[in-house]
Amino acid sequence: MKISKHIVSASLVILFSTTGCNDFLDKAPLDELTESTAFITYDNFKTYSWKLYETFSGFPTDGGYTPSNISSEYNSDNMINAQTGGESDYAYQLKSVPSTSSSWNFSYIRNVNIMLQNIDKSSMNDTEKRHWRSVGYFFRALRYFDMIVAYGDVPWIDKVLSDTDLEALQAPRTPRAQVAQNMLEDLKYAEENIKPDGDGNNTINVHVVRALISRFGLYEGTWRKYHNQEDAETYLRVSAEASAKLVKDFPTLISNYDEIFNSEELVGQPGIILAKQYATDLVTHSITRVIRSSAWYADVTKDAVDSYLCTDGRPISTSKVYEGDKDIYAQFRNRDRRLYYTVTPPYKVKITGSAGTSFTWDYTDNSKDREYIDLMKTISSEKAKYLPISNYVGYTVHAIPHFRNYPNGQGFCVSQLGFYFWKYYNRHVDNMGLRTSTVDYPLFRMGEILVNYAEAAYELGEFSQNIADATINRLRKRANLPDMIVAEITDSFDPARDQSVPAILWEIRRERRVELMGDGFRFRDLKRWKKGEYLNKQPLGVWAKNSDYKNKLKIHGGGNEGYVEFFNEPDGWLEYYYLEPLPTQELALNPNLVQNPGWENNGKNR
Repeated sequence: MKISKHIVSASLVILFSTTGCNDFLDKAPLDELTESTAFITYDNFKTYSWKLYETFSGFPTDGGYTPSNISSEYNSDNMINAQTGGESDYAYQLKSVPSTSSSWNFSYIRNVNIMLQNIDKSSMNDTEKRHWRSVGYFFRALRYFDMIVAYGDVPWIDKVLSDTDLEALQAPRTPRAQVAQNMLEDLKYAEENIKPDGDGNNTINVHVVRALISRFGLYEGTWRKYHNQEDAETYLRVSAEASAKLVKDFPTLISNYDEIFNSEELVGQPGIILAKQYATDLVTHSITRVIRSSAWYADVTKDAVDSYLCTDGRPISTSKVYEGDKDIYAQFRNRDRRLYYTVTPPYKVKITGSAGTSFTWDYTDNSKDREYIDLMKTISSEKAKYLPISNYVGYTVHAIPHFRNYPNGQGFCVSQLGFYFWKYYNRHVDNMGLRTSTVDYPLFRMGEILVNYAEAAYELGEFSQNIADATINRLRKRANLPDMIVAEITDSFDPARDQSVPAILWEIRRERRVELMGDGFRFRDLKRWKKGEYLNKQPLGVWAKNSDYKNKLKIHGGGNEGYVEFFNEPDGWLEYYYLEPLPTQELALNPNLVQNPGWENNGKNR
């Protein structure tokens, strides 16, 4: 039976509530009696830890439609939130200082510290104590990682604060360098002292700790390098070392890229380090239904589609098999297989029943209309990503692209740009209700670790053909692409690249972008590389003739044909967007907090 004692723990009740208040540093006094009786045995700590696992985001469980990873992608150059008012706050300069923010919240850190401060008083032996200290250090570092990414300097809190800890409660922010050093020391301790197998399947173990070191070390190391801060190498080194250990311990990957995102059971699958599990009557979500409805607004940009290589292993700028983008069938032809699992390939069929409610269809007289219908039968399965697609009831969608402003009587599975993000699409169940999906969500997987390793090695000056073979080329084999040959990547390999980025690094970043498309990394990547200016590009979609759609589309530059657009030209990235603003309520509560530069006048000083 598909039940996880940890990652599906949202509905579990822990021994006592420790959430406290959500403002300031959550300084609600503890109930010492309850606390002293709750932390005695190993099983007490295991039970308490269940609540800590809830920090892992996945698919929304409260009926929400948009996973946090997709929301993050809306702020990048990968996707747009294709509805009125959905412009990126950053690209369109809509970001302002909030009064409160869930990102500036220490209740979770307090909950971890409660566990940590009770370890030595328990009846556990030294090995068990070291294990639970490692688990606590992992979760605290995980939360602090999000906080330093957002704010840079943040208060380092490593004990439970009470009302009388006035000095700590009103302390200034701890410098980012010190917080990062503390996190790294904690994670190194955890790597050395955690039980290698954790507390059973799908729990925090040595591999999960190393995965966080890989992620955090790469972020912090490149942030320091590209934002002109010291000691980048320390973090890049630990990222590379942790990644290398995982590469050795996880020699295989799930053979089909699509199964990473559409499996009912991810735990134990090749290359899956940690997953968020969902189970009927415990924790469920709605994505599988919503992505097959009219309520899905995730459109991929042309810029993102263009980043996928062609089957000769070259970018569209120099590939001999790329056929251009003025015909969408040609645009998708001979491309990285991951494109077909991420963006719905083009097709057209004849609906044989009522236009909006037909379950049946037939081929058109144009052989091009069925090209990707036939292709998907060779690389997918009937319950996964066969074409034509259908809505959650099972009604057939007559064509892709399928524009919201011209749906041909079918208001579901529509887009504004023409590139429909369908990474989570499957047909495991038709006619499903909201909050009934149980497809698992990958939290740490080897696809990320492999691109982390490649990038960290390059930044350390150690990237080689051997490392390319151990990392990028494992992903390319699954994508049905030829290997990366490092010696062939010269300045002429992709003349369309950002010329400030070395050719090999550009290709490593391309691989990262494609492998993690839609997984919520891109916006953070642009921040750490100091490439916010990538958001200054106009988000474009497919090339279309407006007359084919009764002039319902918005064509970039006007005229009858061209690239479809939805939003106007962006206002442009501002330099101080690399860090988030502190909420005004926190500034009022603690006079020793100082706003991040640029946000002093609510972000209006332009």
